[in-house]
Amino acid sequence: MLTRRSFVRSSLAACVWLGSGRRSWASAPPDRSELDAAVAGYLKAYDVPGLSLAYGRGTQILLARGYGMADRHQHAPVTPQSLFRIASLSKPFTSAAVFTLVESGKLRTSDHVFGPNGILSSFSLPKHADWLQAITVEHLLTHTAGGWSNKEHDPMFSESSRDFTDFLQHVLDSFPLESSPGMRYAYSNFGYFVLGRVIERTSGTPYGEYVQQHVLRPLGISDMQLAKKKATEGEVHYYGQGRDDPYTFPIELHDANGGWIATPTDLVDFALGIFSAEDKAGAAALLKAETLRQMTQGSAANPEYACGWFVSPEGHCTHSGGLDGSTSFLVHRRDGLAWAVVVNTRQRHSEMEKDLHRLSWEIAGAM
Repeated sequence: MLTRRSFVRSSLAACVWLGSGRRSWASAPPDRSELDAAVAGYLKAYDVPGLSLAYGRGTQILLARGYGMADRHQHAPVTPQSLFRIASLSKPFTSAAVFTLVESGKLRTSDHVFGPNGILSSFSLPKHADWLQAITVEHLLTHTAGGWSNKEHDPMFSESSRDFTDFLQHVLDSFPLESSPGMRYAYSNFGYFVLGRVIERTSGTPYGEYVQQHVLRPLGISDMQLAKKKATEGEVHYYGQGRDDPYTFPIELHDANGGWIATPTDLVDFALGIFSAEDKAGAAALLKAETLRQMTQGSAANPEYACGWFVSPEGHCTHSGGLDGSTSFLVHRRDGLAWAVVVNTRQRHSEMEKDLHRLSWEIAGAM
């Protein structure tokens, strides 16, 4: 029986041979027909309406292509200019914004966030709030604040009708920490939401505007923007699978932890700019080399997650994102190749995301 997983595997095997003594795509970028066949197999296996990808190195985008439908009803194809929700891929952008403030001397990662001497001192704290007052910017960046996990009771999915200030106060009142900050890793969407408020308080500028001015524009990225419930011009339509409904999700609330829309080329330009000081390949560098080392240093609680990036023992930096109706993936490989892949659906409890990762890595191996 040909399962979805085996269909994707066979499609990839027909197009890519890797390893010693085997052949890969002879050209760089890969042969169009072989690449198209591999992507078509993936789209069919997981009922993916549309996919967009981009690969780059240094100052060059080596490959940027769109596949399938941005909107099935309108018969609108995906193009390299199509905008997609990137979900948690927003976190590296928030981290980058924090480190621009660090480099400007306006912020330290050791600064406390809550309490009378904290950056967000205006928020009231419950009694016996020693753990809350101990949280630093670094704890939020590395998901080691001591709670607010994305597992069973993610605070970011508990409320949608409050404004940002009331929502943050509600979480402080209703979601107590589970451990002392710095002791354990727990991936936290809310922690990055708080970082958005830290950026606003420190800079005096709304979060989205600050990121555009100090992260995106210096890297030549002009079309990225914060998502709204109603799609913007050039944005794809999102398709739920099963009971998922992408349009009941309060996307505006998730600005700093999951709220950006972008093209894969935007994401690649961002990665090449962030890691330029390490790559030394000519791209405009957003951060200094010493800042980059700090940003990519894993925590004691989880050496494989740094400040907005998963870091592998081999030195690759990655992040993925997923919401109802969207899946995304960004890689900066140790040798300076960067790539991003986005699709306009998500299938829970399947190999969809893993096979998207596999497909993207095999294309990279053939570049």
